[in-house]
Amino acid sequence: MAQLHGNFFSYSLGFPIDFELLLPSMTAPDMDQPETRTHILPGRFPILYLLHGHGNDYEGWLRYTSMERYCEERKIAAVTVSCGNKAWMNADYGENYYTLMEKELPEFLTQYFPISDRMEDSYIAGLSMGGYGALAHGFGHPESYRAVGAFSPAVYMDKSGPERLGHTQPPMVDLKELLKKSRDAGKKLPELFMCVGQDDFLYQDISDFHQYLMRSGLAHRYDDLPGYRHEWRLWDLELQAFLDWIPRSDAYKDERTNV
Repeated sequence: MAQLHGNFFSYSLGFPIDFELLLPSMTAPDMDQPETRTHILPGRFPILYLLHGHGNDYEGWLRYTSMERYCEERKIAAVTVSCGNKAWMNADYGENYYTLMEKELPEFLTQYFPISDRMEDSYIAGLSMGGYGALAHGFGHPESYRAVGAFSPAVYMDKSGPERLGHTQPPMVDLKELLKKSRDAGKKLPELFMCVGQDDFLYQDISDFHQYLMRSGLAHRYDDLPGYRHEWRLWDLELQAFLDWIPRSDAYKDERTNV
């Protein structure tokens, strides 16, 4: 796996931002297979946008899960960036993280790297606050993503943007209202994957949201796992399940390697 750390100036934020990009590439076992010794690609890579949670940053997924190995095994690219504690929303004072994820980051990656710009090859997922962000993007712009993953998502965020932990949050969106708006507009929604541990402090909220989706007729996968709290052990486990579950139509969809 090629692990690329970069920094670019973001017009959405008004300042430079760090990112970590994982690109499937040749690995040591390929040295025993001459036909795989090449950097010539059969096609652009599908991409997974991974959103961190409250109190984390872009390194969280890399440090606390085996995402690099999982993505390499399944031949899918992945990218992480930081949003502070802004819930992946646009802030009144100009730090537009929603715009960054919805427009600028895909634009940057597909122009500078071998990343597919097809909706069918684009996926977004996140944990906790990042799960809320993934759902907000998936429901708000369903034309951009083939599938959405929400790991222990904070499905109910205060729309007024209250002060929390010494900072003011941006205005939030109501996920139910966002979902209804897209469905009323006749938009096709992405495939949806949700999971939660039964000992999670957000369990009741997430369970209630799952029931709401069921009543609304929105088919989705829902993993309800005993013995887990709001923790990386669960998210590491479910990241593998999500990557195996997502629908694929890219040039690498039938490839799986042991690295």
